[in-house]
Amino acid sequence: MPRILNEKSIFKTKLFNIKQADVKFGDKILKYEIISGNGKGAVLIVPIIGDEIIFIKEYAVAIDDYMLTFPKGKIDQHETIHEAANRELQEEIGYKSSNINFVKKIYLAPGYIDHFTYIMFAEDLKPSSLVGDEPEELEKIKVHKNNIQAFLEEEKIIDSRVYAALNYILNYE
Repeated sequence: MPRILNEKSIFKTKLFNIKQADVKFGDKILKYEIISGNGKGAVLIVPIIGDEIIFIKEYAVAIDDYMLTFPKGKIDQHETIHEAANRELQEEIGYKSSNINFVKKIYLAPGYIDHFTYIMFAEDLKPSSLVGDEPEELEKIKVHKNNIQAFLEEEKIIDSRVYAALNYILNYE
């Protein structure tokens, strides 16, 4: 098994810490760069009302376009993953849930990014809003579970975490 010998920060921003790691592979030592998030990770919540799932469209600055995703966001330092999920639901789609379940912890690109997201399912939704950090109102789209595949085929840009989350809903429920 490879072993990290040394890790140091080489550049920091408000959101990220770029680190360099020296990794020992047998008799070789190789240098790697790691993009590290600042914080406790993120939650991505699949809101379910009966046979419908609520998606959102949100502007993604890195691609300068709108993407289809689920309510999501960082976990604040004082929050549990369930508290963060309920806060994000209220901020992004105007619902809270009394039934939020953890599904899976996923990594986006673990070869060079250590960021992770907790996939959560939320049912028993009730109207409740909080002011969030979004600069514009998010478009909410309700889709019947039977129509998800056709709906996704029509969308141009989809957050890859949506596919991971839907895999659990459609195949393991």
